[in-house]
Amino acid sequence: METHTCKNCGNIFQGNYCNNCGQPAHAHPINTQFVMHDLRHGLFHVDGGLLYSAKQLFLRPGHTVREYIEGKRAKHYKPFSMVIVTASFYGVLYHLLEIDLFRTVDDTFNHEQLNGWIAHYYAFITLALIPVVSLASYLMFRRSGYNFVEHMVLNSFYSCQKLAVRIVLLPLFLLIPDQYFRALLNSFFLLDLLLMCWTYSQFFRPGNHVNIFLRTLLSYVLALLLSGTLIAIVLAVLAVAKVL
Repeated sequence: METHTCKNCGNIFQGNYCNNCGQPAHAHPINTQFVMHDLRHGLFHVDGGLLYSAKQLFLRPGHTVREYIEGKRAKHYKPFSMVIVTASFYGVLYHLLEIDLFRTVDDTFNHEQLNGWIAHYYAFITLALIPVVSLASYLMFRRSGYNFVEHMVLNSFYSCQKLAVRIVLLPLFLLIPDQYFRALLNSFFLLDLLLMCWTYSQFFRPGNHVNIFLRTLLSYVLALLLSGTLIAIVLAVLAVAKVL
């Protein structure tokens, strides 16, 4: 077997990796191929990460999340990192398209400033709401045997699934007339519920389908109430602080 001298720590070793620091025996040359591989593997982990997880979330979402919790993780992108990447991309797209979700609301506050704040902090907002949604699902499915953190993993993947759909449909907000704008917003909530029903019905099997649906519906309503309350408090604090 060929002997190598580690370019990182100077250790002499045999094999493909240094047994002292883990440095590969053969370092790739720094060129365009290196940059593309680094971006592909490090940021998107295309060879078994972000795109693989996204694909599985739209083929068998609940089963995929359950298998991930049970330990089948090698090919998947980490759930919270995936939320950050997906939500950040949504926030950038929201900003570039100059979406105004409050265009049919009266002018009691600065729409432009609020939309800018949402776009800038969307990843943080999404992460902050995951424990809220998870509290709702944990309370509704507390006999399922999953702990609160496992519910956070479930709802992180669900959030990514929901965001992916919204990214595709976001341009509709530019095309829809004002008189149909509220209906479009409501349809997004309905779509969120359908995605949650699909994911939860697979994740919490085996079980009574009607019982799982009713608990999912209650979980969704409770999550909306808790999230709405939290957002209202934050907006009130920002208004008092004259941020908005």
